[in-house]
Amino acid sequence: MRNKLVVLSVGLTMLLTPNRSMAGVITLYDGTSGVTPDQYNPPSQWLKFGTLNPVTGTPIGTQSVSSGLTNLDTSSSNNIYGGYSNYNVAIPAAPSYITPTTLVNSSFPSLDRNAGYDLSFTVKINSQFNDGTNGPYRAGFSIIVLSSDKQGIEIGFRTTDIFSQVNSSFNSISPAEQITGVSSLLSSLTTYNLNVSGNNYTLTNGATTLLSGLLRDYTAATGVGSDVYRTPNFVFLGDDTTSARAKIDLKSITLSNNSAGVPYEFSPTAGIFALVAGSIINHLLKKKKS
Repeated sequence: MRNKLVVLSVGLTMLLTPNRSMAGVITLYDGTSGVTPDQYNPPSQWLKFGTLNPVTGTPIGTQSVSSGLTNLDTSSSNNIYGGYSNYNVAIPAAPSYITPTTLVNSSFPSLDRNAGYDLSFTVKINSQFNDGTNGPYRAGFSIIVLSSDKQGIEIGFRTTDIFSQVNSSFNSISPAEQITGVSSLLSSLTTYNLNVSGNNYTLTNGATTLLSGLLRDYTAATGVGSDVYRTPNFVFLGDDTTSARAKIDLKSITLSNNSAGVPYEFSPTAGIFALVAGSIINHLLKKKKS
């Protein structure tokens, strides 16, 4: 009887002890909640919605919710910036216009690239036009992840290709890593996983590797929005250029972080097993006493 109790106690302890993979999982957005990303998880939201038209003032980007998806629309003008970030921002004068200030949620973890982290997101590109001044080098929907030392990657999603920005001269050179002929992925709700580990990044869809390469240092960027590239632990999903525009549907965003001390989400399944195990132990203890 004693051996059974020991086994159950050890199993329960292991079950309730968060491991590296469990401890780092944060749901930044879940569309099934029926709200936009900036309204998800109140009062401790992880993301902020921001939109700006630095050229004419209007129109600006819009967001709406339907059928478990958030529709982000910046398609009415190339001049629109719009998207979701884990930082609050200030709107200073030109040429910066956008300056990250404080984290939306102070519990957001440090993105240590040596420990490794993943950003997973499910998105559909409904329409995308890279028809602005520097359109060949820009995308209407992009993601940015910057580690704690500001090393990171920006990846653009268009209607037929996905590509990474090679360095801080975003508008003067061609894309770096690029995959073409993926219109079927882009036009469907597709889950992508961006893994950052050491000096490298990898973008996958399931078991398929779409892009991989070295992280970049974008801190030398200039112009509108350039301050974001000098911000550590930074995440952005949306339209960050006046050379492209898009309509996209966003379903979910999840961050998995291997850094120590990050918040974790308790698993309902683990909770159920813990309750069952606890009940068994309690029953055996009572039986032993009787």
